[in-house]
Order: sequence, then C-alpha cells, then structure tokens
Amino acid sequence: MVESLLNQEETAEQMKKQLRLIGDLERLISKAALKKITPRETVQLKRSLKALPLLIQAASASGNEGLKELATRLQPCTALAERIEATLPEEAPATVSKGGYIRPGVSDELDELRSIAHSGKEHLLSLQMKESEKTGITSLKVGFNNVFGYYMEVTHAHKHKVPEDWIRKQTLTNAERYITPELKDYEEKILGAEEKIQALEEKLYAELMAAIEPFFDTLQQNASLIAQLDCLLSFAQSAKNNLYRKPEVNESNRLTIKNGRHPVLEKLMPEGESYIANDVILDPDEQQILVITGPNMSGKSALLRQTALICIMAQAGSFVPA
Repeated sequence: MVESLLNQEETAEQMKKQLRLIGDLERLISKAALKKITPRETVQLKRSLKALPLLIQAASASGNEGLKELATRLQPCTALAERIEATLPEEAPATVSKGGYIRPGVSDELDELRSIAHSGKEHLLSLQMKESEKTGITSLKVGFNNVFGYYMEVTHAHKHKVPEDWIRKQTLTNAERYITPELKDYEEKILGAEEKIQALEEKLYAELMAAIEPFFDTLQQNASLIAQLDCLLSFAQSAKNNLYRKPEVNESNRLTIKNGRHPVLEKLMPEGESYIANDVILDPDEQQILVITGPNMSGKSALLRQTALICIMAQAGSFVPA
C-alpha cells in the first residue's frame, strides 16, 4: 500500500488533505461516552465525519486492493454529522457555562427566550411608547428597581389619566409608580429568561449526546481505520522525502542491508556533513556474529541501533533507509 501511495501522488495528496480535517477521533469518542465532550469538540467530530466521503473516494480510486478494502469499512455516519450541524453553530464555544451553543431555529421556545433576554430594552421602549399613546401620558417612563421590579412612572400632573387596571405600587414626591398585567408578565419572562435559556440549552445538548451514543462502535472502527491510513501516508511521505527503499522481506534467516543509514541520526548531522552508510550482512551459514570495535563515539552503538530500526521499519510495512 505504501508503494501504491508513492506512485499516486495526487491520490496521496487528496487523502492527506482530508486527514488534516480529522481530529483525534478516539479522544473525542471517549469524551462523548463520558458526557464530557464540549460543543467545540462536538463540532470537530462533525468536521471529521464530513471529511470521510472524500477520503473514502480517494482510497477507492487508488487502484490498490488493500486501500479499497479499507475504504469499504469506513462509515461517514452522514445522519450524525447532519444532526450535529443542525444543532451546533460552526464556531461553538469551548464550554457550556456561558451558553450560546445551540443554533437558532432548533427550538422555538429557546429563540423566544433569547429574543426576550437580548432585546429587553427595545421591548420596554416599545411598551412605553404604546402605553403613552394609549393613555395620552407624554411623560410616561418605564423603569426598574430591585424592590418593585419593572414599573410605569407617571407624574402627578398626569395621574388622572392612569387606567383603572393599573396597580399603584409606590408614591414619590413628584410621581406615582404603577404596574400592569402586561408589564408584570414580561418581567417574569425577562428575569427568568437567562436561567431558562441555560436549562433548555443543556436539555437540547443532552439530546444530541444521546444521538451520538448509538454510533460509538462505528466511530471507534473509523478511528482505527483512519489511524492506519495516516500511518501509511506517513510511511509514503518519509520514503519520498528521505530516499528510502522498498525492503524485501522473506522467511530466510539471512539479513542483508546495503548502505544502511540511521533514520534519526542522519537528520541530526551538522550542516555540510552526511551520515556514513554501512553494510550489514548476517548469514547463519557464513557469518552470524559481528564483533564491532573502536573508540568511544565512533559509531558502534549507532550501527547496532540502525540495524534494529531498519528491521523494525521493514516489518511494520515501511520503506527503509538503505
């Protein structure tokens, strides 16, 4: 599969582009299972799922049977992605404490409460103008204090115009303060709106969490398959960038490495210097043991480690620095 990705650069680039959009699925799923996932992380889960169709398409078009088979096992969970997108805004907050993480249109009740909470001053001004026109009290004012809540204030010069259904709550030197059924009803709404908004958003978010739960197994499988693709693409990218070669792995007891290099140390060489490649040949019929001697810092342990790393990389399915 690594060789196929090396030979199809366009396919590899398409896959890498989609993988960059995918978050740490295993971490996101575990947090969702514990009901600890934040709105922002849930949106990242949605973005990860929406990247899968193009990833599946690229893997399917690669021509490699292994990649095709892997693509058939990836599930985009379209219904879940659409549910998250319909519920949460694209720029969702990192916490639920401040609210604002449910999209407008999800709940009529929530939209109404938000309208009350966010446009309270406009509504009160509109109510003041309406009552002033209806009663002819030009100096009418709507105010608020912690004792009486919202009230209509009327100067003594206009108190004879006050309708009978207004209830007097306070007398001042120059004015009287009243409440009306409409004002009292609105007061209850506006004062309880924030608390109700928080409770309703938490309820809607809990429903979204419950909708994610049936997808846990599928998401776990996706995470495993995506990790495999990510690993294979990393192998291909490393092979291309570092001039690695495809190893031949067989069942013999012979190890033959020509011009082997240490994949880490060669990256740490001072500028202008290059790593000196080494051959290693071990054959049980001829030479099964090598005795390596030399002064300190001459590269003895580097040769041992590079041999081990080349063998491990080959067994993992990677191209090797040799």
